[in-house]
Amino acid sequence: MQNRDDRLIKPILLILFLVIITRNAWVSDDAYITFRTIENFLAGYGLGYNPYTRVQAYTHPVWMFLLSGLYFLERIFIPHSPNALYLITVLVSLAVSTLTLYLLLTKIVENDLWLQIFTASAFSLSRAFVDYSTSGLENPLTHLLLTIFLWVYFAKPGNLFLLTLMASLLTLNRQDVILLVLPALLWAFWNRGVSRQSVKALALGFIPVLAWELFSIFYYGFPFPNTAYAKLNTGVEEGVLIQQGLDYLLNSLHWDPLSLFLVACAAVAALNVSGKEGAALKALLIGIGLYLLYIVKIGGDFMSGRFLTALFLMAVVILVRSALSRRVLFLVFGIVSLLGVFSARSTLWDPELPLITSPGLNWTENLLLLDRNGIADERAVYFANNTEGVYLGFVVEGFRNPEAGSRFAGSEWQYKTTKKAIVEWTLGRRGYAEGPNVHVIDYYALSDPLLARLPTHQKKWRIGHFGREVPAGYLETLATGVNQIEDPNLALYYEELRAIVQGPLWSGERLVKIWKFNTGQYDHWLKVYLDTNNKGG
Repeated sequence: MQNRDDRLIKPILLILFLVIITRNAWVSDDAYITFRTIENFLAGYGLGYNPYTRVQAYTHPVWMFLLSGLYFLERIFIPHSPNALYLITVLVSLAVSTLTLYLLLTKIVENDLWLQIFTASAFSLSRAFVDYSTSGLENPLTHLLLTIFLWVYFAKPGNLFLLTLMASLLTLNRQDVILLVLPALLWAFWNRGVSRQSVKALALGFIPVLAWELFSIFYYGFPFPNTAYAKLNTGVEEGVLIQQGLDYLLNSLHWDPLSLFLVACAAVAALNVSGKEGAALKALLIGIGLYLLYIVKIGGDFMSGRFLTALFLMAVVILVRSALSRRVLFLVFGIVSLLGVFSARSTLWDPELPLITSPGLNWTENLLLLDRNGIADERAVYFANNTEGVYLGFVVEGFRNPEAGSRFAGSEWQYKTTKKAIVEWTLGRRGYAEGPNVHVIDYYALSDPLLARLPTHQKKWRIGHFGREVPAGYLETLATGVNQIEDPNLALYYEELRAIVQGPLWSGERLVKIWKFNTGQYDHWLKVYLDTNNKGG
């Protein structure tokens, strides 16, 4: 039984964590891709980045719908602010992240005081975890859903339906996270015993994923987000991507050594636990391994640490469930403290510190912000030193400047007609600022289904940024609605694609085209175009 002083520790740890993530809170440029989709959705222009064009440029349906619902309520009950969506996103992220730590301390760590201190310290000192406890991306909700999954996994492993339901929600929040929890789910299924009831529980739990996939294929025409086609269909050799993925892990070791150190400790700890608890921990460890292999295979990401936060959370849970001796726990805690407190990118000091070098130096030339492999300290770039003069750090501009992270320049998000089509290098704030009457695509193909199916034309690319060459006549096609693509084979290919993303939603002919497109029956036109124009990647 805890004494009165011990009961005060938990609130103190939560408050300190909240203070740290608030000081470092920010919104990434990529979050504005989702913001523009939300504006179109609530205005009745469809669930896409451009009005009346059904292209999924976001990767996190659950997070997107959560923000949409809160933004809808804000517009009903509160006088509208130009940066309402920005503020909603930051505040929800702070609340969800604090709730995650609360559940970890109360439901997984329970009443062990030193483990509570260790857990809160690990999350408060991890650069990656603090950075992506906000950012406007889906990470905070992934952390919360993963924590609930782990709570059920340890407290009620026989509740296969609830466990599968949480895995489903995790998948809908970001599809690739299923790799992280799948081994644990399979272990729970096997441990419960293969039976009709177990299979039924699995099937019922995965209904949300099945429902979304059916909706996605019907509405968008494809089972995966357009960003997946854009980033995985590049023509870049697999070996080159694997090298880039390894560089991503090395970047994390350099900029945030604490996070991967604890992952390594978790691996050692899990392998040294026997019995049923040991088997449960090893299943989690296999999930971490699968996810790490996936990260390496796809080349990692351009945002340092972004893909590592969920597996970091799982690693900390493995450690606190491993019944570490006090001597080992204090040793690990000491190393964590040293790595976290004395790092150049420590979460405890000035959030702007990594940027204070040469004021006139462009961020793309600053190796503190962008390493030689194109991996960025994304929070540092946008927190307070954006070269365009738009700062997205919460404590820097979130309250002082009402225009921070604001919506586009117009007073209302009203679609009249697409007057022009433009290509941006980034879809975030620039695309958002154009408003709904400009059809915006980017060279990296995140919002465009045709470019996403073309290989990159760049010999030198940055991970996550695989530039495409815009076919002749394509911008005119997007602006006017009349197919003016000069290459006849590509024009035929696009005509079928356009029928899927812009044609009548309930058309039977459109459903046939969806089937043919996903089974590669139109690919011959694309192949001829690529071969004829020597664009094989």
